[in-house]
Amino acid sequence: MSSDEWNRHAGTVTVLPPTRTRHGFPTRVEIEPDDDNGLVATSYARCEDVRAISKRRRVRRVGVVGSVVTAQVAVTLRRFLEI
Repeated sequence: MSSDEWNRHAGTVTVLPPTRTRHGFPTRVEIEPDDDNGLVATSYARCEDVRAISKRRRVRRVGVVGSVVTAQVAVTLRRFLEI
């Protein structure tokens, strides 16, 4: 989730771990598989579990979500963090 600019200069990247389990939590954003995101099944971004990880822990980039999902995540994070 962190910006490309941040990722180029920092030793960490900010991620939202995915899950395939639908819990119905208001902090989960549904992501359908497509050619760009690398998913094989419907998944859910866990916005309640935002975290920074070392770049060394990141094995590979799985994929990229589109602007609609990014906007949904932004709205969800603002509500969750009350910002």
